[in-house]
Amino acid sequence: MFEAIPAYLKIRQYVFSCIANAKLEGGTSRIHTEEELCEIFGVCRTTVRKALKHFVAEGLLVRKTRLGTFIRPEIIDALNISFERTLTLGLIYGDGMATFLDEYFLSQTVEVFQSMVSAGCLCRQIYFDENPERSAAQLSKSKLDGIIWMSPDRSLIPIFKLFESFNIPVVTTFPLFLSDNLNSIELDYYKCGYTVAEYLLKHGHKKILYINRNPPDVNAVKKAGCMAAFADCKVKWNEHLWKCSNNSLSEQQVLSIIEHAGDFTAVNCYAAYVGTVKNELAGRKGIQLIHNTCSATVAAKSALPEILLPTAQAGKTAVEMLLNIIKKKSSVPVHKLFLESRIIEPGTI
Repeated sequence: MFEAIPAYLKIRQYVFSCIANAKLEGGTSRIHTEEELCEIFGVCRTTVRKALKHFVAEGLLVRKTRLGTFIRPEIIDALNISFERTLTLGLIYGDGMATFLDEYFLSQTVEVFQSMVSAGCLCRQIYFDENPERSAAQLSKSKLDGIIWMSPDRSLIPIFKLFESFNIPVVTTFPLFLSDNLNSIELDYYKCGYTVAEYLLKHGHKKILYINRNPPDVNAVKKAGCMAAFADCKVKWNEHLWKCSNNSLSEQQVLSIIEHAGDFTAVNCYAAYVGTVKNELAGRKGIQLIHNTCSATVAAKSALPEILLPTAQAGKTAVEMLLNIIKKKSSVPVHKLFLESRIIEPGTI
């Protein structure tokens, strides 16, 4: 599902799994040392520190001088609540079979996890094998009170029906389909496109390179929002700088897009490509980079302005929605929350 996953993202997912499963593993609040992580993943200390710094900013880890890096006490306290008195919520992303997540998905996962812990729930990451129907049937026999499913595809609707037949409620965030029969939280992609384009245009960027990898319908809506902003700002739309793909782009493809894009003054790219784009543009002057992010804390500490899609709000809302469904123990009308996007400037949070 995801291609060319950088080592630091693999470390981030591994460490996050250690945090999320601290109780299940009978674990400790201390995570592996930097030296141990270097050995496990065969990388240098700089890569390990890059992987860990976000967790510190997100409030999951805390560094103690000469002692090491630890899971924050309040996270451990939440995870130590007994299973008998705690709701166990599952967390699935994409097709349920992705081995590693890109930065965007992993940030979403962290936000949803924090919302679950804050609500006093245990978080269980769920992976399907090559037979999702069999996996769903097996899950129905374990302790699972509900599921948050992030960015599922239309082809997985039968699995939703299976969970429904097992009385396991599911709430989706940013599904790659629109359905009146599922509880879902969806973005107003038109407004997202409009907001980003308007922000860049008002800051003097008229030649904007867009690098997207959304499904065709999402891209079309987002593009319409961008074009509307150009029209309202009385700027000619730069059609040749809009680049999108239905699948993941490799690092080489992203580099090729940048190389052949011609003259541009800003780049709006999907979060998975931020590292590649930053490296490529490192030596260039006067180019604004803007991308999707999930953590307000990380965005506020960034050296560059970023577009903050309301993923944190979506995760919190999804957990609240799921808990309400579980507590009512009855069918609930479909809830769709069309969230807005806003620009986060460094130091504003």
